[in-house]
Amino acid sequence: MEKNILNITSRIPTPFLVVEKNIIKENIARIHDYANRYGFAVRPHIKTHKSLYIARMQLDSGAKGIACAKAGEAEIMAEINDVDITVAYPVVGNARAESLAKLSLKHNVRVAVDSQYIMDQLAFAAADYNTVIGILVMFDAGLHRCGFVGPEQIIKLAQYAKNLETLRYDGIQMYLGHLYGESARNVQNFEQINQMWVPVYDALCSAGLKPEIVSSGSTPSLENTHLIPHINEIRVGTAVYNDYFIQKFDHCTLEECAARVVATVVSNTTPGRVIIDAGSKALSAKQLLRFKNLEMGYVVEHPHAVITRLHEEHGWIDVSACSSPPKVGQRLSIVPVNVSLCVNLYDHFYLISSGGTLHKERIDARGCLV
Repeated sequence: MEKNILNITSRIPTPFLVVEKNIIKENIARIHDYANRYGFAVRPHIKTHKSLYIARMQLDSGAKGIACAKAGEAEIMAEINDVDITVAYPVVGNARAESLAKLSLKHNVRVAVDSQYIMDQLAFAAADYNTVIGILVMFDAGLHRCGFVGPEQIIKLAQYAKNLETLRYDGIQMYLGHLYGESARNVQNFEQINQMWVPVYDALCSAGLKPEIVSSGSTPSLENTHLIPHINEIRVGTAVYNDYFIQKFDHCTLEECAARVVATVVSNTTPGRVIIDAGSKALSAKQLLRFKNLEMGYVVEHPHAVITRLHEEHGWIDVSACSSPPKVGQRLSIVPVNVSLCVNLYDHFYLISSGGTLHKERIDARGCLV
Protein backbone atom coordinates (compact mmCIF):
# COMPACT_ATOMS: atom_id res chain seq x y z
CA MET A 1 0.00 0.00 0.00
CA GLU A 2 2.71 2.50 0.98
CA LYS A 3 4.71 1.86 -2.18
CA ASN A 4 1.58 2.55 -4.23
CA ILE A 5 0.95 5.79 -2.34
CA LEU A 6 4.50 6.99 -2.93
CA ASN A 7 4.40 5.97 -6.60
CA ILE A 8 1.03 7.54 -7.34
CA THR A 9 1.96 10.81 -5.61
CA SER A 10 5.57 10.99 -6.78
CA ARG A 11 5.11 14.27 -8.69
CA ILE A 12 3.48 16.18 -5.80
CA PRO A 13 5.85 18.42 -3.81
CA THR A 14 6.14 17.41 -0.17
CA PRO A 15 4.86 17.68 2.48
CA PHE A 16 1.22 16.90 1.68
CA LEU A 17 -1.72 14.95 3.05
CA VAL A 18 -3.00 11.91 1.17
CA VAL A 19 -6.03 9.77 1.96
CA GLU A 20 -7.10 6.40 0.56
CA LYS A 21 -10.76 6.24 -0.45
CA ASN A 22 -11.00 2.46 -0.14
CA ILE A 23 -9.93 2.58 3.50
CA ILE A 24 -12.41 5.37 4.23
CA LYS A 25 -15.20 3.28 2.72
CA GLU A 26 -14.16 0.24 4.76
CA ASN A 27 -14.00 2.29 7.95
CA ILE A 28 -17.44 3.77 7.29
CA ALA A 29 -18.83 0.29 6.63
CA ARG A 30 -17.30 -0.99 9.88
CA ILE A 31 -18.96 1.80 11.84
CA HIS A 32 -22.35 1.12 10.29
CA ASP A 33 -22.04 -2.65 10.78
CA TYR A 34 -21.58 -2.06 14.50
CA ALA A 35 -24.37 0.52 14.63
CA ASN A 36 -26.80 -1.75 12.80
CA ARG A 37 -25.97 -4.61 15.15
CA TYR A 38 -27.10 -2.59 18.17
CA GLY A 39 -29.70 -0.30 16.65
CA PHE A 40 -27.70 2.92 16.77
CA ALA A 41 -28.09 5.84 14.41
CA VAL A 42 -24.76 7.11 13.07
CA ARG A 43 -23.87 10.81 13.23
CA PRO A 44 -20.30 11.37 11.99
CA HIS A 45 -18.33 14.22 13.54
CA ILE A 46 -16.79 16.24 10.73
CA LYS A 47 -14.11 17.80 12.97
CA THR A 48 -11.76 15.05 11.75
CA HIS A 49 -11.97 15.50 7.99
CA LYS A 50 -13.66 18.95 7.67
CA SER A 51 -14.56 17.96 4.12
CA LEU A 52 -17.86 18.26 2.27
CA TYR A 53 -16.73 15.42 0.02
CA ILE A 54 -16.17 13.02 2.93
CA ALA A 55 -19.32 14.19 4.72
CA ARG A 56 -21.36 13.35 1.63
CA MET A 57 -19.73 9.91 1.52
CA GLN A 58 -20.82 9.35 5.12
CA LEU A 59 -24.37 10.55 4.53
CA ASP A 60 -24.67 8.46 1.37
CA SER A 61 -23.66 5.44 3.48
CA GLY A 62 -26.63 5.92 5.81
CA ALA A 63 -25.61 8.50 8.42
CA LYS A 64 -28.66 10.32 9.84
CA GLY A 65 -26.83 13.65 9.96
CA ILE A 66 -23.54 15.18 11.04
CA ALA A 67 -21.95 16.58 14.17
CA CYS A 68 -19.80 19.71 14.20
CA ALA A 69 -17.56 21.26 16.83
CA LYS A 70 -18.20 24.89 15.98
CA ALA A 71 -20.84 27.09 14.36
CA GLY A 72 -18.38 27.89 11.57
CA GLU A 73 -18.13 24.22 10.68
CA ALA A 74 -21.92 23.98 10.67
CA GLU A 75 -22.13 26.93 8.25
CA ILE A 76 -19.81 25.13 5.83
CA MET A 77 -21.59 21.77 6.12
CA ALA A 78 -24.95 23.46 5.58
CA GLU A 79 -24.05 23.55 1.88
CA ILE A 80 -25.33 19.95 1.88
CA ASN A 81 -29.09 19.97 1.21
CA ASP A 82 -31.37 19.03 4.11
CA VAL A 83 -28.53 17.92 6.35
CA ASP A 84 -29.38 17.36 10.03
CA ILE A 85 -26.75 19.18 12.13
CA THR A 86 -25.75 18.79 15.76
CA VAL A 87 -23.24 21.26 17.15
CA ALA A 88 -21.75 19.02 19.82
CA TYR A 89 -20.23 21.92 21.73
CA PRO A 90 -21.53 24.57 24.15
CA VAL A 91 -21.91 27.47 21.73
CA VAL A 92 -21.42 30.76 23.61
CA GLY A 93 -21.92 34.18 22.04
CA ASN A 94 -24.69 36.07 20.27
CA ALA A 95 -22.95 35.90 16.89
CA ARG A 96 -22.78 32.10 17.03
CA ALA A 97 -26.37 31.84 18.23
CA GLU A 98 -27.54 34.05 15.37
CA SER A 99 -25.58 31.99 12.87
CA LEU A 100 -27.23 28.78 14.05
CA ALA A 101 -30.66 30.37 14.11
CA LYS A 102 -30.21 31.31 10.43
CA LEU A 103 -29.12 27.76 9.61
CA SER A 104 -32.18 26.35 11.38
CA LEU A 105 -34.43 28.05 8.83
CA LYS A 106 -33.31 25.47 6.26
CA HIS A 107 -31.88 22.64 8.37
CA ASN A 108 -32.70 20.78 11.55
CA VAL A 109 -30.16 22.22 14.00
CA ARG A 110 -29.49 21.26 17.59
CA VAL A 111 -26.84 22.28 20.10
CA ALA A 112 -25.29 20.53 23.11
CA VAL A 113 -25.50 22.74 26.22
CA ASP A 114 -24.76 22.68 29.94
CA SER A 115 -26.07 26.10 31.03
CA GLN A 116 -29.19 28.24 30.94
CA TYR A 117 -26.99 31.10 29.73
CA ILE A 118 -26.35 29.36 26.41
CA MET A 119 -29.99 28.38 26.02
CA ASP A 120 -31.11 31.96 26.56
CA GLN A 121 -28.82 33.18 23.79
CA LEU A 122 -30.04 30.48 21.45
CA ALA A 123 -33.67 31.12 22.35
CA PHE A 124 -33.41 34.88 21.75
CA ALA A 125 -31.70 34.33 18.39
CA ALA A 126 -34.28 31.75 17.35
CA ALA A 127 -37.08 34.14 18.30
CA ASP A 128 -35.57 36.85 16.10
CA TYR A 129 -35.72 34.49 13.13
CA ASN A 130 -39.02 32.83 14.08
CA THR A 131 -37.43 29.40 14.22
CA VAL A 132 -36.68 26.59 16.68
CA ILE A 133 -33.33 25.14 17.75
CA GLY A 134 -32.98 21.67 19.30
CA ILE A 135 -31.20 21.12 22.60
CA LEU A 136 -29.12 18.21 23.91
CA VAL A 137 -28.24 18.50 27.59
CA MET A 138 -24.68 17.38 28.32
CA PHE A 139 -24.11 14.49 30.74
CA ASP A 140 -20.60 14.14 32.18
CA ALA A 141 -19.69 10.46 31.71
CA GLY A 142 -16.28 10.80 33.38
CA LEU A 143 -14.03 13.11 31.37
CA HIS A 144 -15.06 16.10 33.55
CA ARG A 145 -14.89 18.53 30.67
CA CYS A 146 -18.47 19.69 30.14
CA GLY A 147 -21.85 18.65 31.47
CA PHE A 148 -23.26 17.44 34.78
CA VAL A 149 -23.30 14.12 36.61
CA GLY A 150 -26.25 14.59 38.95
CA PRO A 151 -29.89 14.21 37.85
CA GLU A 152 -31.01 17.45 39.50
CA GLN A 153 -29.00 19.82 37.28
CA ILE A 154 -29.71 17.83 34.11
CA ILE A 155 -33.46 17.76 34.78
CA LYS A 156 -33.40 21.49 35.48
CA LEU A 157 -31.74 22.22 32.13
CA ALA A 158 -33.97 19.80 30.22
CA GLN A 159 -37.09 21.36 31.72
CA TYR A 160 -35.80 24.83 30.97
CA ALA A 161 -35.30 23.92 27.31
CA LYS A 162 -38.73 22.33 27.12
CA ASN A 163 -40.41 25.44 28.52
CA LEU A 164 -38.94 27.85 25.96
CA GLU A 165 -41.01 28.23 22.80
CA THR A 166 -38.05 28.69 20.47
CA LEU A 167 -36.10 25.72 21.83
CA ARG A 168 -36.85 22.02 21.48
CA TYR A 169 -35.63 19.55 24.10
CA ASP A 170 -34.25 16.64 22.06
CA GLY A 171 -32.31 14.63 24.62
CA ILE A 172 -28.89 13.97 26.11
CA GLN A 173 -25.31 14.02 24.84
CA MET A 174 -22.35 12.28 26.46
CA TYR A 175 -18.70 11.79 25.52
CA LEU A 176 -16.51 8.84 26.55
CA GLY A 177 -13.17 10.46 25.74
CA HIS A 178 -11.56 9.34 29.00
CA LEU A 179 -11.67 5.70 27.86
CA TYR A 180 -8.96 4.41 25.52
CA GLY A 181 -6.62 1.44 25.38
CA GLU A 182 -7.37 -1.14 28.05
CA SER A 183 -9.73 1.23 29.86
CA ALA A 184 -11.99 1.22 26.78
CA ARG A 185 -12.07 -2.58 26.85
CA ASN A 186 -12.69 -2.92 30.60
CA VAL A 187 -16.37 -3.65 31.21
CA GLN A 188 -16.13 -2.33 34.76
CA ASN A 189 -15.47 1.18 33.45
CA PHE A 190 -18.77 1.11 31.60
CA GLU A 191 -20.51 -0.20 34.70
CA GLN A 192 -19.16 2.82 36.59
CA ILE A 193 -20.64 5.11 33.96
CA ASN A 194 -23.95 3.29 34.21
CA GLN A 195 -24.05 3.82 37.98
CA MET A 196 -24.15 7.54 37.22
CA TRP A 197 -26.11 7.47 33.98
CA VAL A 198 -29.02 5.11 34.70
CA PRO A 199 -30.32 7.20 37.66
CA VAL A 200 -30.18 10.28 35.42
CA TYR A 201 -32.15 8.56 32.68
CA ASP A 202 -34.73 7.20 35.12
CA ALA A 203 -35.12 10.62 36.74
CA LEU A 204 -35.64 12.26 33.36
CA CYS A 205 -38.33 9.75 32.48
CA SER A 206 -40.05 10.21 35.84
CA ALA A 207 -40.08 13.97 35.23
CA GLY A 208 -41.74 13.54 31.84
CA LEU A 209 -38.48 14.35 30.05
CA LYS A 210 -37.61 11.05 28.41
CA PRO A 211 -34.84 11.85 25.90
CA GLU A 212 -35.65 11.16 22.27
CA ILE A 213 -31.92 11.17 21.51
CA VAL A 214 -29.14 9.79 23.69
CA SER A 215 -25.95 10.47 21.78
CA SER A 216 -22.51 9.13 22.67
CA GLY A 217 -19.14 9.86 21.08
CA SER A 218 -15.48 8.74 21.04
CA THR A 219 -13.62 6.43 18.66
CA PRO A 220 -11.56 4.33 21.14
CA SER A 221 -14.65 3.23 23.09
CA LEU A 222 -16.90 2.99 20.05
CA GLU A 223 -17.36 -0.77 19.88
CA ASN A 224 -18.35 -1.02 23.54
CA THR A 225 -20.95 1.74 23.37
CA HIS A 226 -23.69 -0.88 23.60
CA LEU A 227 -22.66 -1.53 27.21
CA ILE A 228 -24.36 1.74 28.17
CA PRO A 229 -28.18 1.46 28.09
CA HIS A 230 -30.52 3.86 26.28
CA ILE A 231 -27.91 5.21 23.86
CA ASN A 232 -29.43 5.35 20.37
CA GLU A 233 -26.92 7.48 18.45
CA ILE A 234 -23.14 7.33 18.00
CA ARG A 235 -21.02 10.33 17.06
CA VAL A 236 -17.82 9.17 15.40
CA GLY A 237 -15.00 11.41 14.25
CA THR A 238 -11.52 9.92 14.11
CA ALA A 239 -12.82 6.47 13.12
CA VAL A 240 -13.34 7.54 9.50
CA TYR A 241 -9.56 7.99 9.07
CA ASN A 242 -7.97 6.57 12.26
CA ASP A 243 -4.47 7.68 13.31
CA TYR A 244 -1.37 6.62 15.23
CA PHE A 245 -3.02 7.20 18.61
CA ILE A 246 -5.92 4.90 17.70
CA GLN A 247 -3.57 2.30 16.20
CA LYS A 248 -1.08 2.41 19.07
CA PHE A 249 -3.82 1.59 21.57
CA ASP A 250 -5.04 -1.31 19.40
CA HIS A 251 -8.35 0.21 18.33
CA CYS A 252 -7.46 -0.24 14.67
CA THR A 253 -4.75 -1.75 12.50
CA LEU A 254 -2.22 0.10 10.36
CA GLU A 255 -4.22 -1.03 7.32
CA GLU A 256 -7.25 0.81 8.72
CA CYS A 257 -5.40 4.17 8.89
CA ALA A 258 -6.55 6.08 5.82
CA ALA A 259 -4.41 9.23 6.05
CA ARG A 260 -0.70 9.80 5.57
CA VAL A 261 1.57 12.81 5.49
CA VAL A 262 4.17 12.30 2.77
CA ALA A 263 7.54 13.94 3.52
CA THR A 264 11.04 13.95 2.04
CA VAL A 265 14.38 13.42 3.75
CA VAL A 266 16.32 16.68 3.26
CA SER A 267 19.39 16.07 5.44
CA ASN A 268 21.39 13.23 7.01
CA THR A 269 24.53 14.98 8.27
CA THR A 270 24.34 13.40 11.72
CA PRO A 271 24.84 9.61 11.97
CA GLY A 272 21.69 7.86 13.13
CA ARG A 273 19.45 10.84 12.34
CA VAL A 274 17.70 12.29 9.32
CA ILE A 275 15.76 15.51 8.87
CA ILE A 276 12.51 15.64 6.91
CA ASP A 277 10.65 18.59 5.39
CA ALA A 278 7.55 17.99 7.55
CA GLY A 279 7.56 19.85 10.85
CA SER A 280 4.86 20.94 13.26
CA LYS A 281 3.09 22.86 10.45
CA ALA A 282 2.64 19.58 8.55
CA LEU A 283 2.24 16.94 11.27
CA SER A 284 1.09 19.06 14.26
CA ALA A 285 3.11 19.02 17.47
CA LYS A 286 1.01 16.31 19.13
CA GLN A 287 3.14 13.79 21.01
CA LEU A 288 2.57 10.16 21.89
CA LEU A 289 4.51 8.09 24.43
CA ARG A 290 5.60 4.79 22.86
CA PHE A 291 8.17 2.38 24.32
CA LYS A 292 9.30 5.15 26.72
CA ASN A 293 9.91 7.47 23.76
CA LEU A 294 7.91 10.55 22.85
CA GLU A 295 6.94 10.13 19.20
CA MET A 296 5.35 12.59 16.82
CA GLY A 297 4.24 10.27 14.03
CA TYR A 298 4.78 6.73 12.72
CA VAL A 299 7.08 6.19 9.72
CA VAL A 300 5.46 3.31 7.86
CA GLU A 301 8.46 2.33 5.70
CA HIS A 302 10.77 2.25 8.74
CA PRO A 303 8.93 0.88 11.79
CA HIS A 304 12.00 1.27 14.00
CA ALA A 305 12.44 4.94 13.16
CA VAL A 306 11.26 7.44 15.78
CA ILE A 307 10.14 11.01 15.07
CA THR A 308 11.52 12.71 18.16
CA ARG A 309 11.28 16.44 17.49
CA LEU A 310 9.46 18.91 15.28
CA HIS A 311 10.25 22.51 14.47
CA GLU A 312 7.97 24.49 12.19
CA GLU A 313 9.45 23.16 8.93
CA HIS A 314 11.80 20.39 10.11
CA GLY A 315 11.29 16.95 11.59
CA TRP A 316 13.96 14.96 13.46
CA ILE A 317 13.87 11.20 12.92
CA ASP A 318 16.05 8.86 14.94
CA VAL A 319 16.99 6.11 12.46
CA SER A 320 19.75 4.50 14.56
CA ALA A 321 17.72 1.30 14.90
CA CYS A 322 17.01 1.04 11.16
CA SER A 323 19.00 -1.58 9.25
CA SER A 324 18.73 0.50 6.07
CA PRO A 325 18.15 4.16 7.01
CA PRO A 326 16.42 6.46 4.51
CA LYS A 327 18.63 8.65 2.35
CA VAL A 328 18.41 12.27 1.26
CA GLY A 329 15.69 12.61 -1.37
CA GLN A 330 13.76 9.54 -0.18
CA ARG A 331 10.06 9.99 0.50
CA LEU A 332 8.39 8.66 3.63
CA SER A 333 4.72 8.17 4.47
CA ILE A 334 3.83 9.05 8.05
CA VAL A 335 0.73 8.23 10.08
CA PRO A 336 0.04 11.34 12.19
CA VAL A 337 -0.51 11.04 15.95
CA ASN A 338 -3.72 13.08 15.80
CA VAL A 339 -5.26 13.16 12.35
CA SER A 340 -7.82 15.84 13.26
CA LEU A 341 -5.10 18.31 14.18
CA CYS A 342 -3.10 17.34 11.11
CA VAL A 343 -5.98 17.83 8.67
CA ASN A 344 -6.59 21.35 9.93
CA LEU A 345 -3.07 22.34 8.77
CA TYR A 346 -3.85 21.84 5.08
CA ASP A 347 -6.01 23.61 2.52
CA HIS A 348 -6.34 20.43 0.44
CA PHE A 349 -5.79 16.70 0.59
CA TYR A 350 -5.13 14.18 -2.17
CA LEU A 351 -7.63 11.36 -2.46
CA ILE A 352 -6.51 8.06 -4.00
CA SER A 353 -9.45 6.20 -5.55
CA SER A 354 -9.85 2.44 -5.78
CA GLY A 355 -8.49 2.54 -9.33
CA GLY A 356 -5.36 4.37 -8.25
CA THR A 357 -6.35 7.74 -9.67
CA LEU A 358 -5.59 10.89 -7.72
CA HIS A 359 -8.02 13.72 -6.93
CA LYS A 360 -7.31 16.98 -5.12
CA GLU A 361 -10.05 17.77 -2.60
CA ARG A 362 -10.56 20.90 -0.53
CA ILE A 363 -10.60 20.81 3.29
CA ASP A 364 -13.64 23.04 3.33
CA ALA A 365 -13.97 23.77 7.06
CA ARG A 366 -10.27 24.28 7.75
CA GLY A 367 -9.67 26.92 10.42
CA CYS A 368 -13.29 27.16 11.57
CA LEU A 369 -12.51 27.97 15.20
CA VAL A 370 -15.63 30.05 15.88
